Amino acid sequence: MMDDARPIPPLERHYGALATHLAAQRGLGLAHCTLSFDAIETVVGRPLPRTARQPRGYRSWWYGYGAGFPHAWYGWQRAGWTIAAVDLGAEMVTFARTGDATAAGRVPTDAQ
Repeated sequence: MMDDARPIPPLERHYGALATHLAAQRGLGLAHCTLSFDAIETVVGRPLPRTARQPRGYRSWWYGYGAGFPHAWYGWQRAGWTIAAVDLGAEMVTFARTGDATAAGRVPTDAQ
């Protein structure tokens, strides 16, 4: 559930648009949602950082490892989604609802 009580920092506002988009998918009853990197850029209104596309950096960015990327992670976590898979070659990401039994406790599977 989205809590709009606190002020949202500027970068989180961009990824808040992704939260809204994913919340709509959840509202349709979808358990998974696959989006291209281009589609995500359209939704957030800005390019993804280079790290999101780099083999050595994408896990930190997409999965929220480390302290440098909370604004992006916030976008899908806030809407009740987690990352199920990232395919760097196809530039696609699959989100899974956090309450979906198939995603719970699952190690992400990534194609490269």
